[in-house]
Amino acid sequence: MTENKNKSFIGIDVSKDKLDIFNSVTGEVNSIVNSKGAILKYIKSLDLSEDLYIVIDLTGGYEALCVKLFYIKGFKVIRAEGRKVKAFARALGINAKTDKIDAQVLAIYGEKCFEHLRLYQSYDNSLGKLVMHLSHLKLARQQEKNRLKMPDATSYIAFSTKRMITFLDNEIEKLETIIKQKIADDEELTKKYNLLIEQKGVGEKVAFIILGLLPELGKINRRQIASLCGVAPYAKDSGTLSGYRFTRAGRPDVKKALFMAALVAVKYDEKYYRIYNELISRAKPKMVALTAIMRKIIIALNAKIKNICA
Repeated sequence: MTENKNKSFIGIDVSKDKLDIFNSVTGEVNSIVNSKGAILKYIKSLDLSEDLYIVIDLTGGYEALCVKLFYIKGFKVIRAEGRKVKAFARALGINAKTDKIDAQVLAIYGEKCFEHLRLYQSYDNSLGKLVMHLSHLKLARQQEKNRLKMPDATSYIAFSTKRMITFLDNEIEKLETIIKQKIADDEELTKKYNLLIEQKGVGEKVAFIILGLLPELGKINRRQIASLCGVAPYAKDSGTLSGYRFTRAGRPDVKKALFMAALVAVKYDEKYYRIYNELISRAKPKMVALTAIMRKIIIALNAKIKNICA
């Protein structure tokens, strides 16, 4: 995005039951029900001819309806990451917190940080939902397996736990079949999948996670994709001090998948084997070296997929 001159911003703080809306054009703050009817009624009150940007708070899915309705009605939508908005508010010295204040902060955030934000683009997220559900099932199975190892488990608890593990095994198998079929039925997803698994270390399960939970792959630059995955190095320098570079945040499931891919790649991919050992020979900690491999893998995959998305 470029210059934000003559642009106006509406900030929407989202909760389960209501939306608090600040309009920078009128200075008005409204509170409406988080429902289709109420949102559409509010949208009708807006002038689409104005250069309006709708900045919406990400709240674990409660924002989905709001994002969808504003988008399909032709408004430019920005989904704002809560962590960054909070840091922005602190930088402005805004310590008070109410839903109405949060809505105003979102509008200001959209205006001041406009050049660094990306517009929302609609895409089919059904694969992502399936992959996330698969992740939840696997976590539940691991918890049940851990419970089975508890020394004080009675015979019935052990029996019940084993039955639950069997049930989860079957559900996981069914869900993996559904995911495979969904990829096979989509020509673009199939091309992406085949490109991903060409990389040693990226097997079926890792490819599922990358395709489902990283839809931006191939659509953004190398620095942005590394940052989304939590493998971008950040400087920590001050004066004459040059501190260790560090990584932060990122999508946890994608980051774990890349870690597993890197472990395999440094063993079986000659290129990454060489880079990893060069880093180790320079006294780099193993985790630092593996993170570098993770970053190189996702950047390489991003470049490959970009050709399909072009």
